[in-house]
Amino acid sequence: MPGYAVTLARRYDGLFIASFPDVPDAVAYGRDSDEALEEAAKSLEAAIRRRVLGGEEVPEPRAEGSVRIYQEVLASVLA
Repeated sequence: MPGYAVTLARRYDGLFIASFPDVPDAVAYGRDSDEALEEAAKSLEAAIRRRVLGGEEVPEPRAEGSVRIYQEVLASVLA
């Protein structure tokens, strides 16, 4: 099942940043990687929702990555 790849990075202040190469406006932060990923799923859902409601195209997941947020997370948005 396709999913959106997530990039995790640690900032200079110790916070983790989670971002999506395929959806650049979906970015989240957390005190640890688990929190960043949890917030990333919410950020991705919000970004997709904005696109759907705004009549914009929803990007297909294309980027490679070992951590992925799967499309079930988005089911409520796209339904």
